[in-house]
Amino acid sequence: MDIQSYISSGKLELFLLGELTEHEREEVLSLAKTYPEIQKELDELEDTMFAIDNMSGQAPSQDVKDKIFNTLESDFVLKAAQGPTAVPEGAKVVPISSPWKPFAIAASIAAIVASGAAFYYAGKYQEKNEQFTALLQDQSVMADNLNQVKQEYDQKDSQLDRMVAGDFKRVEMRGEGFEMQKDAKVDVFWDQNAQEVFVAVNNLNDLSDEYDYQLWAIGDDGPVGIGLVNSDEKLTLQQMEAVVQAGAFAITIEPKGGSEAPTLEKLVVLGEVA
Repeated sequence: MDIQSYISSGKLELFLLGELTEHEREEVLSLAKTYPEIQKELDELEDTMFAIDNMSGQAPSQDVKDKIFNTLESDFVLKAAQGPTAVPEGAKVVPISSPWKPFAIAASIAAIVASGAAFYYAGKYQEKNEQFTALLQDQSVMADNLNQVKQEYDQKDSQLDRMVAGDFKRVEMRGEGFEMQKDAKVDVFWDQNAQEVFVAVNNLNDLSDEYDYQLWAIGDDGPVGIGLVNSDEKLTLQQMEAVVQAGAFAITIEPKGGSEAPTLEKLVVLGEVA
């Protein structure tokens, strides 16, 4: 006999739940006496069921459990002694009702409720955890943005202090005399003593990705490129490279990254130093 297959068949659980026929119950009791492995499995199932019942209600005492199984065993011994003809003809054979049914029902209900509650709270936990993670990410982004704004503010504040404290000349540059951008307007602020140059874009058209605006300082040695101008930064101060001597400033359109010499046919604005 394949004892393990018999144990795995589920008959032992049905026996404890009282769901077997009389013949099947007698078979289980007989096999349990013959095979210690089956009896051991019955004992373990019994302990498990009582443990489940402990979670849903008061556990039966050991005395009650002994009476249940003594009754089952006595019934089996009595039927074995009487034999198949011991029951009078016409008499009703009433199977012993299983004391496990109410415990099993209660345990099943408790298990279903517990499982439902577990899934509900697990879902709530996952939802709150995702919300908390998203909140942390938002706070991190806000912190980064705030830090960037603070850095920009400190930079502009420092530039303003230098503008106020320095001796800056304003060089107004317009595009009225050029075909490239007649409405272009840019201001250059130059402190010759400190050799500092700032550019403020009032109006410059956007360029395609392959071109840049380049600022030139025009002195005795000709035009010198002193930096690229960002047309998107309107009404802000963009710091350029240092300039010692200049009679004028100009902006041209150059290939991406700038050029060594200005492209005069793409001159946008020009302004002389007063």
